[in-house]
Amino acid sequence: MKITISIKSDQLDAEALRVLLQAIRTCEMSHFPTKLINISIVAPEMSTEEMKTLLTGIEPPYDVGPIVLELDGGLYLPNAVGKGDSD
Repeated sequence: MKITISIKSDQLDAEALRVLLQAIRTCEMSHFPTKLINISIVAPEMSTEEMKTLLTGIEPPYDVGPIVLELDGGLYLPNAVGKGDSD
């Protein structure tokens, strides 16, 4: 089944975003360790390097990424792909 979930806020700072992404990653590994899940974030106030640093700090590391693309208008779209053990 294809599912898209959006979470939007204008009240999070970089640390709050890191905590939110870590919580999602922890849940993913606990409940869906063999499922492929893509996460995309648009955070125009963060630089490419800030976003890469944030994403590489998520544990366990993503299998693919972080991939950070600069979009038209100065937006950054990181895409991290996580998948649990590949049994």
